[in-house]
Order: sequence, then structure tokens, then C-alpha cells
Amino acid sequence: MMESVIGLLADRDSAQRVRSALVEAGCDQSAVVIFDRGAGKGLAEELAERGLEPARARLYTEAVMRGGILVAAEAETAERALAVMNRFSLKAPEELLGQSAETVERAQSIEEELHVGKQEATGGKRLVTSVTEREVEKPVTLHEETVEVERRREDHALRPEEAANAFREETVELTATSERPVVSKEARVTGEVALRKRSVERREVVRDTVRRQDVDVETIQEVRKAGPDRRN
Repeated sequence: MMESVIGLLADRDSAQRVRSALVEAGCDQSAVVIFDRGAGKGLAEELAERGLEPARARLYTEAVMRGGILVAAEAETAERALAVMNRFSLKAPEELLGQSAETVERAQSIEEELHVGKQEATGGKRLVTSVTEREVEKPVTLHEETVEVERRREDHALRPEEAANAFREETVELTATSERPVVSKEARVTGEVALRKRSVERREVVRDTVRRQDVDVETIQEVRKAGPDRRN
């Protein structure tokens, strides 16, 4: 079964050298064709028939319309024909069209780092005084005098000399002394609470979990398609 291979070159001389090398390698001379801009838009359909994807076929056709030269060959062993072509300066169609032919996919390796800093935190103790009241009992002995009135009935006659002095105005007093409790208060210091600040240094180990993202490269198994699209 014959397989098609293609190669794009910048000028006709290079294309002729590729054609000669393919014939020397065993390709039938009639099976190696050179296309230039004279092939017109029909070249895209031709390349699609040879197994190239339509989008790539149109891209190669546009590159040929811009001056590129395309060599297409049919060979029983595509790998051998490709090896011959790769000895020459093959072009990707994007190069001739002023586009970037390089497609880059990237994956990043990411690793977290643990940074430990210090932050001031203010705390302490506060002395707050409060006033409470409580009842206190304390015994005291008081001296108290009372004046009592004593009345009694008398019935006897006064002598003449007593009667002369009996009727007169006078005041008789008798005082009594009593003690009353007197309360006074005295404030006394019974204790003291002091706040004292001391500075110390302490070492603390901080533990946390950090993440890491690694990138592994896996090889995708090759799937061969008809009409390989070769680039330099």
C-alpha cells in the first residue's frame, strides 16, 4: 500500500534536490510531484485526497500561493521517504505565512513556602477596686441613771413653826447621767496588690501544612495517520 508524504520548501532549487533524492532512494519518478503557485486553489483538494486534514491542506496551499514549493511523494515506506526529506530544510507553512509555527503548552511546578513572622499582642492584668459593705456588731457597756418619782400619802399635823415655813415656792431638781453609744470609723490599710511586668524570650516551633505541585512527563502512544504533515 502506497503512502503519501509531503514537504514544503522555500525555493524550487531545493525542491528539485529533494525530488532527486527521493528518486534515488527508490521512489518512482512519476510518484514525486512538485507543486508551485500554478497549482492554484485546487491544491488544497489534492492534498486532502492524499490524506492531509482539510485545515492543514488549506494552510499548505496558502503557503504555496505565497511562493513556497511543495514536494509530494508516494512511497511504499513512508518512514524512508520522510528520512530523505528531513535531510533538507523543510519549512512549516506558518513560517512562510509569517505566523508562529510553534505551539507551546506549559504546566507549572508550584510549591508553597512557610513564612513565620511575629505580631505583637497586648495583654495583661488590671487592678480594679470595689467597695462593699457589711454589718459589724460590737458590744459596749453603757451606764445609765434614771430619776424616779416616788409618791406616798402622809397625814399628820404641822407644828406652828413648821406651818410658817411650809407654804413657799421652790424647785427641787435631781439629774441623772446616762451614757449613749458614739460610733466613729477609722480607715486602715490591710493589704496591697502590685502589678509587675517582666520581659522574657521564649522559642516556639510553628507547624503548618504546605502544598506542592509537581509536573510529570508522560509519553502519549503514537497513532499513525495517512498523509503525514511534516515540519522542519
